[in-house]
Amino acid sequence: MLTFLVAFALSLLTALLLTPAVRWGSVRAGLVDSPTQTRKVHRAPIPRLGGIAIAVAFFTPIVGLFFYDNDVSSAYLGDLSRVVGLFGGAVVVVLLGLADDVFGLRPRTKFAVQVAVAIGVYFLGYQIGRIANPFGPNLDLGLFSLPVTVLWIVGVMNAINLIDGLDGLAGGVSLFSVLTLFLLALVSGNVVVGLTAAALAGALIGFLRYNFNPASIFMGDSGSLFLGFVLSTTAISGSAKSSTLVALTIPLLALGLPLLDTSLAILRRFLAGRPIFGADRGHIHHRLLDLGLTHRQVVLVLYGICVVFTGLSLAMVYANSVVSALILGVFLVAVLTFAKLVGFLDVQSFNQSVRYGLLQQQRAKAHLQALGRAVDQIRAAETPEEVVEIIHTVADQVHLDEIHLDAITLSADGQRNRVTVDWSRDDGAQLEGRPVQRLEHRLDWSLAGVEILGRLSFSWHTDEATLQIPASTGYDLLALTVRDRLLQLACESSVVPLGPRLVSKKG
Repeated sequence: MLTFLVAFALSLLTALLLTPAVRWGSVRAGLVDSPTQTRKVHRAPIPRLGGIAIAVAFFTPIVGLFFYDNDVSSAYLGDLSRVVGLFGGAVVVVLLGLADDVFGLRPRTKFAVQVAVAIGVYFLGYQIGRIANPFGPNLDLGLFSLPVTVLWIVGVMNAINLIDGLDGLAGGVSLFSVLTLFLLALVSGNVVVGLTAAALAGALIGFLRYNFNPASIFMGDSGSLFLGFVLSTTAISGSAKSSTLVALTIPLLALGLPLLDTSLAILRRFLAGRPIFGADRGHIHHRLLDLGLTHRQVVLVLYGICVVFTGLSLAMVYANSVVSALILGVFLVAVLTFAKLVGFLDVQSFNQSVRYGLLQQQRAKAHLQALGRAVDQIRAAETPEEVVEIIHTVADQVHLDEIHLDAITLSADGQRNRVTVDWSRDDGAQLEGRPVQRLEHRLDWSLAGVEILGRLSFSWHTDEATLQIPASTGYDLLALTVRDRLLQLACESSVVPLGPRLVSKKG
């Protein structure tokens, strides 16, 4: 127990001292989170690299185990593969979060790295080989062990990441989960989980000193992904040596709030026909804010829900089958009641979401078909003018708002041909004030001694009621087809100068 207290105190002190330094460095480097989107709730730029302080504070007492020999250090270092998995996976996840905080990464890239990390730590010993059943024998997963483990680790990482929307929320929710895991470790005598939980609890409390409302620093993706990784792997370590009733059922309840929010977010975005990994303003904390609660009140309400989930999970340690069924029933009723209160179970809204989602999917299919037809037509076009006309036609079909094309082809003998498109809708004035998405392609390519230089850009306005067309799905292919066909036409007609061609603004 003394080792646990020392680990907690050391990580707490490190976080208290390091967080202000990280905050200062973030401000100096200009790495702040600005409230430029409607889903943001803070009003001033806030440093966003607090995850560095959390990670360093967490590892400080654990690294000390390498220099201090006792029963806890022997147990912790007794399984080197898991130590390598914890350190290696955590470092990769923190670096992934930092890259996203500093440069911004595509959701698919983040997801791919998360899956790779989860697979890696699976083969280093973090495996869910069975699912506990409070009402009967355990369910052995067999071949499904790997996908279930990956789903658990990636799911928890994204759950903590998605709930990180208010000052102190992700840190506080994680703290309640960590305390649950620590108490379960004491009950089961799992010193490895106990030490990990103690170190993480100290790091979180020290960071929350600066992150609770009004926050002076955010943890960023580096912090939320790190917390999700450590929580998910620690839960696996705890379940591997626990009784049937303790296994993953209890960590699942302890992480009930972020997992519930993530599940609802995925369902909501799927029904609306939007990217699952996109951002919106429909999370639980946003719903509570819309009900009129203040920032701090929302956080405290959600802390209270975490206390309930924690109590239910701890109660299952000593529960028999009947009591376990009652606890899970209470949990389900609590979830449904809360979802109803915040508006997630509005039947009319649900039906509207389903219809809207189906409509969006139909529109997306029609748009992609139109883009596909345009690509085929451009490949068969015989003149640059025909290419331009096809571009105009598809713009109307897929509801583009602006197209700009400025391309010059240069042949080996110095002949030039210029194609310019400057097109916008007639109702462009009505689109002012709405969010704009743009996709721009640089045209820099050569074929048979002929070069094409320039750019092609598409613009479309979006809001809550318009389709979010995946740019990489259709517009990329359209732009590349335009580039290739103009270049081919220039090669075919290079013996005769085509002269400048200009298509002015339409409408």
